[in-house]
Amino acid sequence: MSINLTRNFKNELNTFAGKNVIIETLGGKKVQGVLVGLNTEDMSLILGDAIVNNERHHRIFLSGATIAEIYLGEAPFDLLGLRTELEKVFKKSGVRYFEDTQTLLVMDRYKVTQEGVEGDGPVADRVRRIWNNFSTELPVTEPETED
Repeated sequence: MSINLTRNFKNELNTFAGKNVIIETLGGKKVQGVLVGLNTEDMSLILGDAIVNNERHHRIFLSGATIAEIYLGEAPFDLLGLRTELEKVFKKSGVRYFEDTQTLLVMDRYKVTQEGVEGDGPVADRVRRIWNNFSTELPVTEPETED
């Protein structure tokens, strides 16, 4: 059981990669930026395009020992919801979900991620239309910055 929890923890952390996060330090300071690096052993991380005290920084390193909380500043892409939409058209057997890579495979040929659809042809175009409709319906939340 604990192996699955550890794997789930790492998978959840990986969904934060490339996303806007808000870090609260043990000292109460808030730092906002895009998570570009994470050391799961000590929870140290690197943020890109970071904002600290209304100052922008290209990159910032935060020691895991100083981090109190990590907030995801945007809603994660609902890949399982997209899977449900794709299954309405391509049947359940035509859509496979790979949790470890956060990927869908449609008809064993077309790779679908939160970034888009890989492939060409009429089927890929149809998958892309479903992806576009689904992604435009998602609520967008912007992280708050401290003034």
